[in-house]
Amino acid sequence: MPSAYSTLVSLLKAIGRTSSELNRIRHSPATIWAIASLSLFIDTFVYTLTVSMLPDILQNTMHSPASANGVVTTMFGVGSVVGSTVSGILSDRLRERRGLQMIGAVVYSVAGIVFYFARHYYQVLLFRLIDGIASGVACTLLYASVGDVYPAKLLAFKVAVVYFCNNVAYTIGPVCGQRLFDMAGVRGPAAVVIALGVLKLVLLFAFTKDSLAIRGQTHESGYIQAVDDGWSLKSPPPPAKSMSLFKLLVRLPVVISTLSIITAIGIQCMLEGLVPLHLVDALNHPHDKGMTFVILGLVFTVMVPAIGKATDKLIEWRGEAMRYYIMLFGSLATICAVVIMALAKSYAVLMVGYAFFAVTDLCMFIPAQSAYGDFVNGENTDSMARGYSIAVFAWAVGAISLPPIGTALYSRYGFLAPTIAIAAVPCALCSVACVLFILRSARKP
Repeated sequence: MPSAYSTLVSLLKAIGRTSSELNRIRHSPATIWAIASLSLFIDTFVYTLTVSMLPDILQNTMHSPASANGVVTTMFGVGSVVGSTVSGILSDRLRERRGLQMIGAVVYSVAGIVFYFARHYYQVLLFRLIDGIASGVACTLLYASVGDVYPAKLLAFKVAVVYFCNNVAYTIGPVCGQRLFDMAGVRGPAAVVIALGVLKLVLLFAFTKDSLAIRGQTHESGYIQAVDDGWSLKSPPPPAKSMSLFKLLVRLPVVISTLSIITAIGIQCMLEGLVPLHLVDALNHPHDKGMTFVILGLVFTVMVPAIGKATDKLIEWRGEAMRYYIMLFGSLATICAVVIMALAKSYAVLMVGYAFFAVTDLCMFIPAQSAYGDFVNGENTDSMARGYSIAVFAWAVGAISLPPIGTALYSRYGFLAPTIAIAAVPCALCSVACVLFILRSARKP
């Protein structure tokens, strides 16, 4: 039999190997990417888990008017803007990502606790505000962390995979939320929100190192992350330049990307509100049972990685201008997709247009979302989190602004004219901006 000494030595060696492997995992850019993907899944799942039951809670339990639903959604947008702006500025100034993400994870659990004890309308408002703050912190810093550890002009596929997790959560969240609500009332989904906040905190604490520390170590040692996730020897870059939020906001690539995200998310959210009404009012299809959005979610889920990979390959092949050709195509094709939907006389034709819209929408969103990190890396500035706080702000503006305009015009003019007009105007602006960038790039030697 082995002696106690040899057993102890074997145990210490096993602990040493485990510690070494854990340290390697914590220092890997792939881990940052994986945790960022899981973080966005948690963020979207928390939102969709609770959004499906809010009409029942507000109207049936709290007897609030229907307009209260819109106020609750607006509170989430306000919280997102606050969380993204504050975390973006603080993260870049303090040179800290992981600690602020852990604080954001705690805020999720706080939101869950508020929801667990919610019995009045103001408590639901407070829950959505806190959830929005946590979401703003999460979305800003998870994208910033991925941008920290991967190279310039090659973020589209990384961003696409992160967004893939968003689409999965978007598809299953409402179903899970409704089932939990039917089984345990508000406390069922609220307990899941609390648990997910704790889970994210544990994952960040145990398995990640701050992305800026990984970036700093790779720069100091003269290495950068290569396209194929291997390490290639390069000269260390010069010290990062400082760029304020305002200076970042007025740079043309950031302006175009912000406009593209507002357009893509705004039209998507508007259609999510109008299509169910149009199915009942004009197409006599009242028994959809959510299948329209399941189909849309599946198209998003399948196409996101493909469009991300294609964007990276095209930029690598023909340069940065290809990003704006892709967004230009997305803008013009989105108008065509919305026209198909607006003119559709049957459910099948409408769904063909809606599926086509999902592809064109991603052609605007994916290149734009990755542009912030690519721009910051390409310019060698210390403004990664500020850049993605602008992206989250653009997301919130699109989600808040276009849907109520669409709903108001639909109630007066129907589906055809308002849908085409609201889609055409921002898409045309986005197209003009992309053409300006392409022409400016062509003049450069």
